[in-house]
Amino acid sequence: MPRRIDADHKDFQDVYGGIRRKELKKYIKNGSIFRSRGKNGKVVVTIPKIDIPHIVYGEGGGGVGRGQGEKGDVIGKDPQKADGKGNKAGQDAGDGIDIAVDLEEVLKFMKEELELPDMKPKPGDTYEEIIKRYNNISLVGPESLRHNARTLKQALKRQCADGSINKLHDIPGFANPVRLITPINSDKRYRQFNEIKIPTSSAVIFFARDGSASMDQFKCDIVSDMSWWIDVWIRQFYEKVERVYVWHDTVAKEVDEKKFYKHRYGGGTTCSTALKLISGMFENRFDPAKWNIYLFYFTDGENWDGDNEVFCKMLDADFRPEVVNMAGIAQIFPWRYESSLKQQVDSSCSGKNIRTTQVGTMGMSPANEEERDKSIRASISELLGRTRDREINYWSSASGVDR
Repeated sequence: MPRRIDADHKDFQDVYGGIRRKELKKYIKNGSIFRSRGKNGKVVVTIPKIDIPHIVYGEGGGGVGRGQGEKGDVIGKDPQKADGKGNKAGQDAGDGIDIAVDLEEVLKFMKEELELPDMKPKPGDTYEEIIKRYNNISLVGPESLRHNARTLKQALKRQCADGSINKLHDIPGFANPVRLITPINSDKRYRQFNEIKIPTSSAVIFFARDGSASMDQFKCDIVSDMSWWIDVWIRQFYEKVERVYVWHDTVAKEVDEKKFYKHRYGGGTTCSTALKLISGMFENRFDPAKWNIYLFYFTDGENWDGDNEVFCKMLDADFRPEVVNMAGIAQIFPWRYESSLKQQVDSSCSGKNIRTTQVGTMGMSPANEEERDKSIRASISELLGRTRDREINYWSSASGVDR
């Protein structure tokens, strides 16, 4: 009996696991997973309810086979529905089950679905740790590192070659002469270490966003969703991760995480103030030689006249590949592409570590929540994905965006 129960339990787990993976892939593919927030390393998703097998006795309705019955009674069906006037078809989705999925499993499916690469430390001369591993042999070295086994082996080979191995020696305490292995200086071998340099695993992620009046509640919610998942993705590759949040209108300031996500409206817009504030932190807080630096800036593309050019010059000068691992610019539902911040970056900035993306269609809001979620998914894939050609023209005069 226990074997039968174990087999049934395994079958149930296989069915449950298959449904869970299928639903999780669906959530990631349509982008709705980016509305979720993990808690205690878990993300809650809803899967269809699984019917538990149960025993049903017979197929007839109640009362069949008892008494005389009446003329016209329907056997095996609910009498209330026999006339075709039963309950109407439901419009709501069937019952589901909320399950907690490990965030690690969600990220695994994200990597496959969005083709995201592993984040690697930028090349540099700063290492978090240098390990000395004695895995080599040298002809010179201190006697404390002499490799006795290798030394004796080399002496034995030499004495066998010149025939001195057969020479007998009188040794005090021995009744008969014995053969000796006598190393000389040229036979000696010494342990030698190699330095294994472990790159620094410290990273800092700068999240900066436009806080002007044009960044309404809808756009700010998109910033929150994208920032949270980008943060989770990068943090898994480094042991120590700092996060810095910058909010700006015409003046930039560092804020806490709560204010970054919740604070909404400001005044005008001067995007370059955010870059100026962040680059100043490289001098006294986050030395680029010791930190892996990531920048993600969110805006709707509306900027003060002339500041787009200033923004791009600062991006090329202060956020070069040897300074910053990656700089991502996300433009959220802009009113126009021409003269927008993204247009200026795409046409003027030359840094290979700079990536841009647009969330949604130019001058329009999403027709529904599904379109919004898919736009977020596509933008995260553009920012963090394996390949992206910045020379492609993503725009068309008809729809505002052509992918």
